[in-house]
Amino acid sequence: MTSPTSRRSIPLLILLALIWLPGPAATQPLTAPQQVVEKVSDELMRVLREDRQLIERDPEYVYRLVDERFLPHVDFERVSALVLGPVWREASPAQREAFGEEFKHMLIRSYAAAVNELSEWEIQYLPMSLDPDARNAIVRTRILRRGGQPTAVDYRMVRRGERWLAYDVSIEGVSLLANYRSSFVRLARERGIDGLIADLADRNLERQGS
Repeated sequence: MTSPTSRRSIPLLILLALIWLPGPAATQPLTAPQQVVEKVSDELMRVLREDRQLIERDPEYVYRLVDERFLPHVDFERVSALVLGPVWREASPAQREAFGEEFKHMLIRSYAAAVNELSEWEIQYLPMSLDPDARNAIVRTRILRRGGQPTAVDYRMVRRGERWLAYDVSIEGVSLLANYRSSFVRLARERGIDGLIADLADRNLERQGS
């Protein structure tokens, strides 16, 4: 559904949206959305340091890790609605639920595959002000990797009750949800919503068997 280049890059880049690596100490107190980034980053770093061998030999462990530790920090219903765009409004409740399950399954396996590609880097938080009543926020960062140019990565987050959840990430201004949406909407228009769901289910079965 995407170009070969997109297929290679999307899993690792999306992983950045959910699994943030720690960086230099902040020069000012972090806001609540930034604190979510910090909390999840600490958990991932612990896992990468302590469980690297287990990650490499047991794919099911990685799937559980992504599902149980990282996806709870994502507003998955909002992600599903945004990634389907106008198709979401046309889908029945049953279709929305089925799409959400297959899409989540696809992301879990994509994230799990990307874990083994991770290497050390640092993340710099750009200064951020947040109104106490704010419902949405953008956490702007710069990813620094040895021998590479800094990469601008912006995390879009929404507040649900007292929690801040991620729902999109932009890499150098390119939204990853928009990347998925272009292919998903096209496929849904060609095959119908049920056809899109069936296509995702088939892809998930192929990955499970690989």
